[in-house]
Amino acid sequence: MLEKISEENISIGVHAADWEDAIRKSAQYLLETKKIENSYIDAMIETVHKIGPYIVLGNHVALAHARPECGVNQLSVHFTTLNPPVPFGSEKFDPVSLVITLAAVDADSHLELISELANVLMDEENVDKLVESKNASEFLRLLNEMKEE
Repeated sequence: MLEKISEENISIGVHAADWEDAIRKSAQYLLETKKIENSYIDAMIETVHKIGPYIVLGNHVALAHARPECGVNQLSVHFTTLNPPVPFGSEKFDPVSLVITLAAVDADSHLELISELANVLMDEENVDKLVESKNASEFLRLLNEMKEE
């Protein structure tokens, strides 16, 4: 599924006031393109308030998501690099420099994407290269190269 990612699915060097703002900004493109509803953004933020920063997966990466019924219209993903990085409240992995906003329409359709992302993001060097990308084109090129490795 990573091969379906385009430059429109990537925002580089976004400034966010805090983790909530980072989630809102990372989800903005999905909202504008009607892939999600505003209620989905609210649900992502509300879940972190209730459960804590479980979305921070490691390597300074957050996977922002909520349940499909909270307002997902189409399977989609958006990558956002943060400049400067933003604390999400994770003792081990803060601050976050890459937010991946995932909108899944059901329990299974996104599993291939998650598997591909895990292979790329397990390597901290890969995360560093992606975060240091100067533009969406470079990010996409690196992501595709890493996927092939």
